[in-house]
Amino acid sequence: MKNKNISVTDLVRYSLLASLTGLLQVSAALFPGPGNMLSFFSTLPIALAAYINPAGGLACTVISGWLTLVIRPVGLPAFALMMAPLGLVTGIGLHYSVKRSAAILAGTAAVTAGLLFITYVLGFPAFGYYLERSTVVVALPFYASFSLVYSYAWYNFIKKVINRLTRFIKL
Repeated sequence: MKNKNISVTDLVRYSLLASLTGLLQVSAALFPGPGNMLSFFSTLPIALAAYINPAGGLACTVISGWLTLVIRPVGLPAFALMMAPLGLVTGIGLHYSVKRSAAILAGTAAVTAGLLFITYVLGFPAFGYYLERSTVVVALPFYASFSLVYSYAWYNFIKKVINRLTRFIKL
């Protein structure tokens, strides 16, 4: 069995990214209004951690999920079922240089599955009460279309951020 030592630099890097993710996720509770918009950016640090090392991205997700559960439990379903999987899939796709279309479609599948789970299993109206009362067959095209646009936008944004960061620091 190989002994993989985690360097102190990696430990600090992932803990800072997890803290930033947790802070962004709970910002809606700290700053109602602008914090709601900031909470969507919790996808970015997870994607950065997953880009650096997929295991680090998973660790970042778990730690920030626990932080969210402790500080703002109401935000955990959206984080754990939509934002975190999208960040993980996008970061891992960029890490392994997966084709752009495959990474976007994987992100689309992750977000769509999360939306369906939130709506039909947890009973929370993710996009209003009309889609919650409708069947999965009616809601699926809407959720998939939204997820495709959302995943496409996030993939391009994360790739641009990573390209700019790699100019200044070694990731």
